[in-house]
Amino acid sequence: MPVLLTPIRDDNAYYGVAKQSSGGTPVAPTVFPRWHDGSNIQLDAKMEDVWEGDGSRHLSRIIKNHQEVKGKLVFCTRPNELGLFEVAAQGIGADAYAAPAVNTTLSAATTVGATTFTVAANAGLTGTGTVALVLDAGLATEEFVQCTLPATGAGPYTLTVASGGSLKLAHASGATVQAPAVHVITDQTDGNYYTFEVSLGGTAGIILRVRDCKVDGRKVSSKAGGLLMYEVDWHGIATVVQATPATVTLDPHSPFLFTQGVWTLDGSTSGDALAIEGFDIQQKNNLDVSIQTEQLVLAAIIFGNETLDVGLTLVMQNAQRIASTYFGGPTGTTDAQSVASGSVQVVFTQPDGFHTVRYNVPSLVYTKTEPPAPKKDGKAFKLAVSASSTSSMGTSPYLLQTTVQNTTYAAH
Repeated sequence: MPVLLTPIRDDNAYYGVAKQSSGGTPVAPTVFPRWHDGSNIQLDAKMEDVWEGDGSRHLSRIIKNHQEVKGKLVFCTRPNELGLFEVAAQGIGADAYAAPAVNTTLSAATTVGATTFTVAANAGLTGTGTVALVLDAGLATEEFVQCTLPATGAGPYTLTVASGGSLKLAHASGATVQAPAVHVITDQTDGNYYTFEVSLGGTAGIILRVRDCKVDGRKVSSKAGGLLMYEVDWHGIATVVQATPATVTLDPHSPFLFTQGVWTLDGSTSGDALAIEGFDIQQKNNLDVSIQTEQLVLAAIIFGNETLDVGLTLVMQNAQRIASTYFGGPTGTTDAQSVASGSVQVVFTQPDGFHTVRYNVPSLVYTKTEPPAPKKDGKAFKLAVSASSTSSMGTSPYLLQTTVQNTTYAAH
């Protein structure tokens, strides 16, 4: 009789990540990004054929010289995940964390539909305009709300939900009320070690926990109408198979969308800054993965030189990018050895007004701008622009600064 197979679905998988407190000691994963197609894990071994003079013409044996792990994680990032992976890519001490400007508690319980609520302190609530707040951050009753400033009263202080809105959930007295945590993240000389765990079919397949991983490179990209996507390439030292899968907990927040972005290009928010159809930021840490001493696996991984490149797709408004690349500046007209420098910044803000991410590349050099080809279809000209970030001969302390506002109230 034929034997029926029991196939494992290829979507029966998870990716889990956590920062290690030290090298050599893996930890259980705590962050579980929702992976996309293109994610993978690779076990790489170097084998050596041993031929010996034993009187035959046969291969005597094969030995393993080296073993390592690497992989790719493709995902549309949520705000708290984004902070973790930015620090993983940028390095040790990359996160200059700032405590929230508002950090207080409810003075009384609230009900569903309430248009006002009271808080115990008014620090950060004395200005004008509106403020984005979170109630019960990290709990099942977490809720984001925009409130009108200033808070009124002599204490407890009353806040009014802005624009005629109301609370969607009930909250107990003493519930936390906070403004966003602010994480300003810049590149450093070396990276933390992380544990990556990849489950391929759970206990029916294999669960691989990889210790001492560092991010070799990452790509941040999006295009008109799409999601903000991350591709993270990582490299690890050693692997242990796990007997049981982790309990997967997913970040409940929303991903970022391209339509939530506001662009500044070469200091301007007009012109080409309004004509961007897509972008990508690619960082390479160029890891040194050659440090092998007495063991089968690597003894350490360290960051090498950093490169950071930016790609933009523009609906052509003018010839400024072409001139900047080939003619010395945005108004240049003749061949020039000098290449114009510029900058790019984009801020993505979610509808709650609370979660944001800003990518700031302060010193770009335009390296290629492809003149568009004329076509008889009469459609818009498009420009593909490539640029590289530099230190501007040491005057810029970083190639990329990422500022994240989220509900992680400690440094990533």
